[in-house]
Amino acid sequence: MKYTMNFDVSNETSNIMHMLDPIMQEEFLTFTPSIIETCFGPGIEDCFDQSKGYTDPEWYWVSSKRQVWGIGWRYGKARLRGRMCGRNGPALKKEDAEEFLRFLSSKTNQY
Repeated sequence: MKYTMNFDVSNETSNIMHMLDPIMQEEFLTFTPSIIETCFGPGIEDCFDQSKGYTDPEWYWVSSKRQVWGIGWRYGKARLRGRMCGRNGPALKKEDAEEFLRFLSSKTNQY
């Protein structure tokens, strides 16, 4: 699958860590903002309310399936983000979430 970075798709995304099994969640939690920024450049810094723990940048991509995927942090903890409603693209599936994790891991040389 191909992923294209797009910072204009962050609206209507939410935390979807539940889509990853516990082992993959642990892998996802190893990402830091500095790892992602080193690989992909600066992220969006003003997405959410900092008083609610959103203090780190976020990054978003659109897959070749037209799904919206992202990574963000709340209170310093990595969170898989996505647009669950499937608006303008198919609904997100567990297999797609796992593939997005593999994409991030391969690009950042995490695993």
